[in-house]
Amino acid sequence: MARKLLLFPLIASLTILVNAAIAGDDHTEARRLLDAGSIQPLEAIIESVKKQYTGRILEVEFEQENGRYIYEIELLDATGVVREMEFDAMTGELIQTERGK
Repeated sequence: MARKLLLFPLIASLTILVNAAIAGDDHTEARRLLDAGSIQPLEAIIESVKKQYTGRILEVEFEQENGRYIYEIELLDATGVVREMEFDAMTGELIQTERGK
């Protein structure tokens, strides 16, 4: 029983490290693509969001979906609604908006 209890913190720590490494790779890849002129700067995307919505940005993610680089922005708007927006990182085009609760 004691061995099982000791393994849980170890597994949890390894999971955190793996997730951190993946996030670090995303950051490195985003920097490489930005330097190459292949994607829009995040600041340009955020400015676009600010022109349409008043609120606070809660989270920003950079990811690759189906061979396409995506900026995902989660915003808490002035009315208390959480909006999740996906932008094509290459063109800056708004791909999808979801309205949460």
